[in-house]
Amino acid sequence: MFLYHYFEKSHGPFLNLSDLNNDEAIQIQNNLSARSQIYARRCANGQYIFERRIVEKRAYAMFVRKGGKPQRQIPYYGLLSENELEEGYEWFVDCGVVKIPIDEFDKSTISFTHGDTFPTFSPNVTDGMEYRNTVYTHDEILKMIEKYGMPQDTWDKPVFAQPCYVEAQIWSDEPVMRYKNNWKQK
Repeated sequence: MFLYHYFEKSHGPFLNLSDLNNDEAIQIQNNLSARSQIYARRCANGQYIFERRIVEKRAYAMFVRKGGKPQRQIPYYGLLSENELEEGYEWFVDCGVVKIPIDEFDKSTISFTHGDTFPTFSPNVTDGMEYRNTVYTHDEILKMIEKYGMPQDTWDKPVFAQPCYVEAQIWSDEPVMRYKNNWKQK
């Protein structure tokens, strides 16, 4: 089993807007929105950053309550298994991907959502699915996969709330920094 991290090659892997101060994060988001990049089509002028920070704090708190041992306040993101729909490759103008065996991680530093974090925690998604408003530990997500399968196996079209992958929130710099520092633009 692997975690896949998609990123813009010109910037490199494992960056998170929430690691920046508000002004820097808003400026970058506004620039991405103005360029109409596929994955960056989110509301500008700070609303996205504000909502993102709330979602990340909720995910962090839930993970800690479940016994998680995050070493960072802000996660890096990845997908559990490669996104076979090629969607990950469309998120960026010149997309790169880092593939890390999940066994390289301390599993107490990784939480998971059945689908993207934003619709998972969105108050606008009211379908009542059990995987809403929660994060899972490694063992728990394996049970969810056993129950529902991998979301990309049943995903058929882009719908905001429909899960199309299992997202991993990586709450540690290990082994991320080793991969970040060894990645070279090709």
